Amino acid sequence: MADGQPPAPWAPPPIEPGPAPGVEFAPHGPRLLAWIIDVVILSIIATVLSLVAAAIAASGATPTGPNTVAVSPTAVGGSILVVLIVFLVTLAYFPWFWARGGQTPGMRPFRLWVVRDADGGPIGAGTAILRLLGYYVSSLVFYLGFVWILVDARRRGWHDLIAGTLVVHRP
Repeated sequence: MADGQPPAPWAPPPIEPGPAPGVEFAPHGPRLLAWIIDVVILSIIATVLSLVAAAIAASGATPTGPNTVAVSPTAVGGSILVVLIVFLVTLAYFPWFWARGGQTPGMRPFRLWVVRDADGGPIGAGTAILRLLGYYVSSLVFYLGFVWILVDARRRGWHDLIAGTLVVHRP
C-alpha cells in the first residue's frame, strides 16, 4: 500500500442472523425440492383415486352394441364422488400436515418447518388454511408470490406474508 499499511486480511462476509439461535431461514433449494416431493405424493394419491373412479365407472358399464357402452347413473355418481374425494384430499394435504407438526412429508428430509412469523411457534389449523389460500394468491400472477421468496430478506412468499408464517431450517 502507498501509505505503508499492510493490506487488511480477508474475512468472510458476516452471516445473516436467523430467526432464532440454532435456526435459520429455509434455503431456497431444499424448500423447492420439498414442494416437488409433496406434489409427487399428491399426484400418486390422485392417480390411485382416479383409477378407483375408473374401476367404479367401468363396473357399471354395460355393452349395448359393437362399439357403444351404456353407463349406469350409479357408476357416474360413484366416479363423481371419487373425483370429489381427490379434490378434498389435495385441498386438505398441506393444511393437515402444517397444523399437525409444521411439516409435510416432503419437508421432513430437509428438516424444514412452517412456524409463526411473530414468535416461531407452531401454527394452527386456521393459519394453515389461510396459508393454503395464500398459495393460490401466490400463483395468480405468473407465480410471482413464490418468486418473492428469492427477494424477501426472510425468504417469505406472499402466502407466508398473508398467513404470518415463516419456513425455517433446523440443522
